[in-house]
Amino acid sequence: MREINMNYEVLHELAFLKRDEILKNHTRINFEKFSNLLGEIEQDPFIGFVGEDFENEEVKVLFLGKSNAPSTPEHHEIDRQINSALQTFKNSQNNYRAYANKYLEAMPRWDIMKFVTEFRNQTHLKLNQIAYANIVPWRYDGSPNSDIYELGFKYFTNQFIEAIEPNLIIPLGSKLKTDIKKYLYAENEIHISNGINRAFYFIGRDKRITEKGWQTISEAVDNYQFLKNENRKPKAL
Repeated sequence: MREINMNYEVLHELAFLKRDEILKNHTRINFEKFSNLLGEIEQDPFIGFVGEDFENEEVKVLFLGKSNAPSTPEHHEIDRQINSALQTFKNSQNNYRAYANKYLEAMPRWDIMKFVTEFRNQTHLKLNQIAYANIVPWRYDGSPNSDIYELGFKYFTNQFIEAIEPNLIIPLGSKLKTDIKKYLYAENEIHISNGINRAFYFIGRDKRITEKGWQTISEAVDNYQFLKNENRKPKAL
C-alpha cells in the first residue's frame, strides 16, 4: 500500500457545496427530510474528519456513515462551532486542521462513536489515526434512500474518498455496504467490510451494543488485521 499526500485542495472545494443549489433540480428528493433547525448554515456540508496521523497509517481506515442527524439542543453550540471552522477553512485551505479539531471535540458525544471506539480499542488506533465521513454531507432526518445516496456519492463522497485514498471502508450501517459498492468510484482497490450493525439495547438508560453489533465490529477488526498483515509481507521482486 503506497504512501499518499492527502489532497486538501479537494476538501477545500467540497467545503463550498450548497445543499439546495445542488439538489433543487432533482425531482426525487424529499426536501422535508433535510434539517433546517440551525437556519442558513444547514446549507453547508460536513466535509468529513481526517485525523492528523491518518496519512502515516499502514492501513488507512475510513468509517462511512449515512448522513448527519438533525442537531439536538445540547449539540447546537458545538455544531455552530464546526460550521464556523468550516468558514475559516473556506478562506484558506491551510486551515483544515482547525476544522478537524472541532470534529474531535464533538465526536465523543455521538452515540455512533460507540462502535468506532470499540473498533479502535481492539486495533489500538487513536481518533487521529482514522477518517470519518457520511455519504450525505448534510443533516437528514432518518435513513436516506438509495436516490439520496447516489447524489451524495456524485457530489461529495467519491471526491472525498479520492482525496484521502483509504485502504479500508467500514460502513456504519448493516446494509450500507450494498449502496457503497453500487455508487463508489475509485481508481485504487479499496476493501469494504460488512456494515456495522448499529442496534442498541438498554439496561436502564445505558445503551449497550447488541451481539450482532459486536459480531460486525469483530469482522471489521479481522479485515483490518488481514490488510495489515498483507501489507507487511515481503514484496515480490
